[in-house]
Amino acid sequence: MLSKEEKGLHSTKRTKLFGGLREMKMKLIGSTTLGVTAAAAMLSSSAALGDVLYDQSAYTSDYSTTHISVDQEFADFPTYSSYMADDVSFATGVTINVVSTYYTMEGNWGPGITQARLNIFAKTGSLPGAGDDPTAGIVVDVTFTNLGDAWQVTASGLGIDLAAGDYWFALTPMADFDPFGQAFHYFTAPSTLVGDQIAFRNPSGGFGVGTEWQTIADAYGGPTDANMALMVEGTVIPAPGALALLGLAGIAGRRRRRNA
Repeated sequence: MLSKEEKGLHSTKRTKLFGGLREMKMKLIGSTTLGVTAAAAMLSSSAALGDVLYDQSAYTSDYSTTHISVDQEFADFPTYSSYMADDVSFATGVTINVVSTYYTMEGNWGPGITQARLNIFAKTGSLPGAGDDPTAGIVVDVTFTNLGDAWQVTASGLGIDLAAGDYWFALTPMADFDPFGQAFHYFTAPSTLVGDQIAFRNPSGGFGVGTEWQTIADAYGGPTDANMALMVEGTVIPAPGALALLGLAGIAGRRRRRNA
């Protein structure tokens, strides 16, 4: 027997999927259009501790086109738990210290939400692999920062070492529908796609769009030319050659001091 809340969720999900009203209970997508310039995703060539390694954090609070999506884990309605991931590339080894994502200011979101699920998958194709299970990611503590028109959700103190290469990143807040309601993950501006399209997965199929990884466009007709709003901070790990040069520089410095 479905509860009253579950009946409401089930009856409204399809309508919202194809552009229904925002006051509906559980929704797959929201609506935005970006009125700001998106930051191009890029790897810093001289990153130090806490520097930005990858930046595609631009977003907007306008709600006129499908430029936001559900990206939330619901313990009370697990069939609706949904995960977004975007591809990130590093030209050299890095230590990931901070990951931030950006959400609409809806429902009862805020500092009361304290955890998120972090997934980092090695990228081998245009979508995460079938074995890349977003429900198995690590649970991390998060903080919320009020940016005025968005929540910045941040996981810090991570200390995750990654080799140079391509990855899928996902940071999905863990927030029950009761009492927190639902908010939506922002995208970047149209026509600013870097890499492959945003990947989406609703593993238990509550939204009726399948249970495997697919693009946002295939899931519900979302944009094909934008990324999800994301920032990665940390430290570049010097290549072995750079470490050797640093060592030689130190020796030369000591010699100069002795000769002085």
